Amino acid sequence: MEAMTSDHALAQHAALLAGADALRQQGDLTGALARYRAADDLLRAPPDGDDSPRVRAARAHTLKRIGEALVAQGDLAAALAALNAELALRRRIAAADAGDAQAREQVARAAARVAEVLVLRSAIATFQGGQAGGQTGAPARRRPGAASWTLSAVAGALERQGDLGGALALYREGLAIRRRLAAQDPDNATWAFDVSWSLMGLGGALLARRDLDGALASLGEALGIRRTLASRDPENAPRRLDMSWSLMAVGDALAEKGDHAGALAALHEALAIRRALSAADPDNDGLRCDVALSLTRIADVLVASGDRVKALTAYRDARASVQELLARAPGRAEWCEDLSAIDAWISELAAAA
Repeated sequence: MEAMTSDHALAQHAALLAGADALRQQGDLTGALARYRAADDLLRAPPDGDDSPRVRAARAHTLKRIGEALVAQGDLAAALAALNAELALRRRIAAADAGDAQAREQVARAAARVAEVLVLRSAIATFQGGQAGGQTGAPARRRPGAASWTLSAVAGALERQGDLGGALALYREGLAIRRRLAAQDPDNATWAFDVSWSLMGLGGALLARRDLDGALASLGEALGIRRTLASRDPENAPRRLDMSWSLMAVGDALAEKGDHAGALAALHEALAIRRALSAADPDNDGLRCDVALSLTRIADVLVASGDRVKALTAYRDARASVQELLARAPGRAEWCEDLSAIDAWISELAAAA
């Protein structure tokens, strides 16, 4: 009877989870959260007291979903509570079987999720603090195809070092786990990529703390891994795109350090990859956004280096890319905003010429 009772609870849990996932895909986050929480309640205290790894894993998965939905709603404090609870369960599962590589990888992923929310919360606090403090000067620029801010744009005087410190610890925990797994199977491309993912997260957090040398060391190692993976499978478009994101991150860190030549070299390499990918897949709007993002970042660095003429050219190329996107979907709000922002930067540079 005990096994049947647990199985029944897990079956109900799975049905609630499926319904919640469907609501989430439809954009009904409130309804999805209600079902996710009902699913979590089922397993928080199962009828037969079953605390087996399968029940812990099912509940951990539910907490992950709850955390993701709360992040989407903007409730980062509640999201952190859910994701920290997930992480605690993942650690218990891994501790129960030291030889379970998949369980250890799940700990690394859960740690990274918590770290990402900590960094995001710190970035938002910095951004809002800057607004409240009445800072003057050019506003943080919105990147085509990206969020309304980036860590490099908002990380500054009001960093919450406690949050970022916690994020760093979690990224390092995940990285250590992934390094051990990758060392066990050096030919496993997935595990190697996971190491690069942890390094990217660690590098971003270090960049937010203005540890530019530490950030470059982590981001450079991630780039090296992704460059190797892309060279092993040159026809693999996702691998090349991942490499381009690493190049962008390295370029941002070099620009923050004042190495404009190094930053431009990395950003131009990323742009070349993205243009080639976009040419091979002309209907992919995401790749066109990535091209525009690369061009605007190059233009930013050119402005910082004092080369306004080349910066204007890069902004105009970015504008052409966004116009191509709008030709496919006239009136799309985010692309209209991108075009307006780029026009403002072009006008500003042209007026100063």
